[in-house]
Amino acid sequence: MMQAAIPQNNSDLDAEKGLNGMNVPQRFVASLVYSIPGWRERGFLHRVTSGWSLGSIFSAESGMPFTAQVFGDTANAGTLLGQNPIRANVTGAPLFPAGTRTTAEWVNPAAFAAPPAYTFGNAGVNTIPGPGFVDLDQALQRQFSITERVSFTFRAEAFNALNRSDFATPNQYVNEPQFGTITMAQNPGREIQLSGRISF
Repeated sequence: MMQAAIPQNNSDLDAEKGLNGMNVPQRFVASLVYSIPGWRERGFLHRVTSGWSLGSIFSAESGMPFTAQVFGDTANAGTLLGQNPIRANVTGAPLFPAGTRTTAEWVNPAAFAAPPAYTFGNAGVNTIPGPGFVDLDQALQRQFSITERVSFTFRAEAFNALNRSDFATPNQYVNEPQFGTITMAQNPGREIQLSGRISF
């Protein structure tokens, strides 16, 4: 969930400075297409194994930042279009001690606290780094010539080929027992699809 688009305190706009919610400090993407060499000797095996190509797209990125917030308008500041901009207070406890960065406890719950009623929190905007993301998509393809003008293309694709679970943004409301836990994934499990195309 992204930071609210409205300030928590219109009289202190300097407190709204922070990272963009889509800020990703590190990102690496590589695309590769490889023509698989067929069986060397002429014959049936050569015809079956020749002409295949393998394509891969690999992506790895650091996580998007998020904000520690309070569920409900505890400061009685009013909301706009249902957005709640009230942030938490920073306690000074370490953000990522040993045992954190898991689905059960991404951040240290003791690092933040709900501010007293009718007050604003001092936590910065988008100051907590979220989970990263790693993905590999692959495709295997071959074109078969049926006649001079007619060809058939077979393609097999695997999305999230590593079947890796990448975590979504943790629960960011400090006054809920689920604060800091992750209950969703960014991407679905491995998906495989087969397709065929006739060109003439």
